[in-house]
Amino acid sequence: MALLLPPPALSPKPPFPSAPRSARPPRVRCTRITTDTASVSSPPPAWASSPSTSPAASDGAVGGKGKKKRRPHKPSFEEQALRRWSARAPSPRASVPWEQPQHNTELAERTIPEHELRRLRDAALRMKERIKVGPGGVTQDIVENIHRKWRVDEVVKMRFEGPPSLNMKRTHDLLEDRTGGIVIWRSGRSVVLYRGMNYNLQCVQSYAKFTEIDSDKDVADANSAVPIHGGHNSHKSRADGVKRSTSTGDFSLELEATQAFDIDAFLDQLGPRYKDWSGRSPIPVDADLLPGVVPGYKPPFRLLPYKIKSTLRDKEMTALRRLARQTAPHFALGRNREHQGLAAAMVKLWEKSAIAKIAIKRGVPNTCNDRMAEEIKKLTGGVLVSRNKEYIIFYRGNDFITPKVRQVLVEKQEQSIIQQDEEELARLKASASITSIPNELKGPLVAGTLAETTEAKSRWGDSLNDKQREEDMKRLALMKHTSLLNNLKRKLILAKTKVAKAERALAKVQEFLSPAELPTDLETVTDEERFLFRRIGLKMRAFLMLGRREVFDGTVQNMHLHWKHRELVKIIVRGKSFAQVKHIAISLEAESEGVLISLDKTTKGYAIIFYRGKNYRRPQIMKPRNLLTRRQALARSIELQRREALKHHISSLQNKIWKLNTQLVQMKAAKEKEDSKLLQTVEDDLSSDDDDVEDEGEEAYLQTYSSDEEEDADDDSNEYL
Repeated sequence: MALLLPPPALSPKPPFPSAPRSARPPRVRCTRITTDTASVSSPPPAWASSPSTSPAASDGAVGGKGKKKRRPHKPSFEEQALRRWSARAPSPRASVPWEQPQHNTELAERTIPEHELRRLRDAALRMKERIKVGPGGVTQDIVENIHRKWRVDEVVKMRFEGPPSLNMKRTHDLLEDRTGGIVIWRSGRSVVLYRGMNYNLQCVQSYAKFTEIDSDKDVADANSAVPIHGGHNSHKSRADGVKRSTSTGDFSLELEATQAFDIDAFLDQLGPRYKDWSGRSPIPVDADLLPGVVPGYKPPFRLLPYKIKSTLRDKEMTALRRLARQTAPHFALGRNREHQGLAAAMVKLWEKSAIAKIAIKRGVPNTCNDRMAEEIKKLTGGVLVSRNKEYIIFYRGNDFITPKVRQVLVEKQEQSIIQQDEEELARLKASASITSIPNELKGPLVAGTLAETTEAKSRWGDSLNDKQREEDMKRLALMKHTSLLNNLKRKLILAKTKVAKAERALAKVQEFLSPAELPTDLETVTDEERFLFRRIGLKMRAFLMLGRREVFDGTVQNMHLHWKHRELVKIIVRGKSFAQVKHIAISLEAESEGVLISLDKTTKGYAIIFYRGKNYRRPQIMKPRNLLTRRQALARSIELQRREALKHHISSLQNKIWKLNTQLVQMKAAKEKEDSKLLQTVEDDLSSDDDDVEDEGEEAYLQTYSSDEEEDADDDSNEYL
């Protein structure tokens, strides 16, 4: 016989303490949370406290109507905070870097217990006083102020303003390095800095002193126990390591180490360092601590070598600017006048480096980089390469001579003077030994007399009259005209060859361009819609500015990005004629597959309005493959500009050649005199440095958009090191 059990609703107690199988909640995947607050109990699940699924509630629903419903459990403040911080903890399954949550206080979360970190953050939120850090950054005064504040409170609240707030990650690291504290909270420009658990404890300080003394004793004992030949072994091992590194070809690390060591030692010789420097190493010299007036200071001796120009070409200036961009600053300057000490230090630096880079201190009031550069240029005689609000860069100049070379030149000059004196003494001795001729035997003096004049006329002929002088002047003028004409023709041939090179470079860039044709099934727009779209488009504030690159793949991409939020896009074109703007509008209509609404002339320039269409769908690839890239479009613009400039130059040369030819024919026919204004303009043009520019060949035009341009420029700039 089968055993019959009563139904669960009629039994006084449920047979099992758990809920029925049908009311089991869905499985929830839990993550493992490791916290120090293990005493805080986690809240019960919602299904355990809900009145519809608990056993007591099920009993009351069937037979026990007198029982009250239980209220849901409300978690405490600690439980809510625990949930928040546990939710922020990284999941063990987040193996991919971009799936892991990013924290800006990882060091504090790893070293400080969570309950202590929460207490410190709450105390910081209740603080009203904060330290404001200006453009100067974390200076020594700020560090001392922080330490004074730490004597009273555990944490310090700070707010950064100016350039330090632009890169808070770097400011965060710099603040921890200089103060020794830990950043426990950072949001925007605000930072909370904790002094640390062992800050200002006497027991810890005494323990540290004892450990230092013990370690010094151990080191001394170890040094005394080392045999005499140990130093030789260490040197030998270092030499072996150098040999191994050179044999493998790894020169970069050794070169960097030696350069860094050399520049640090050399900057120590120039003057004291700037303690509040927040940039990259090495730390520059504080130019404000150098003497403002040096007694007996003179600008450095300069002498231009043979066949070398004193000025720099554009290519050389560009190479120097690129070299200076990679170089750390050598000096930090904050005052506008009295820079003789800085000038003397720069002259010493120029013996090792071709450029001197000066950083202008941040947060110093009334700094004027124009005055600084003018004063330093007068004192040193260097060449100003670049100047802005952050840096001033000087090149030592092609005529700069180091003190050693100057000393050699002075010694050579003194030797030549001594040799001349010796030769003069020998000459006087020789003249004294020769017997003098009596006065009665000497003939009459002829120099400056009438006899000399008549003798010269009989030998060389009569003097020129006015007619002969005019003929000679005409002959000289004709020779001058012909020489100028030949120079202009040579410049014309050179300009035509440059135009041909620019045409080849432009053709090479145009190979990457395959413009699309206008679609045949364009969407029709009625006159009323066109009128409405035109009014709306002209009133739009958002617009795209078409620059010197004109139509390229980025232009079409920006149009699709505008069409994501609005139906119309307005494009402004400046510095173009109406025909050029019309050509640009037709090409944009073909590439973007939009509808051209209108082309109007406004105060900002020509406005082109496009409608995306009623059946618009954004393409998966917003940058068309058949158009030029950003770099290629810039190269095309440069080549077009170069070609137009050369054509204008050729037309002006042809005009000058025609004028000189006509004037030369008329002068030969003796009909008119020479045109002095025309000759002056032609001579000024010929005296320019156009002919002195090196012909860089076809590669200079064809590599304008290649990606290896930066590497080539870096190789060229190495000659100035």
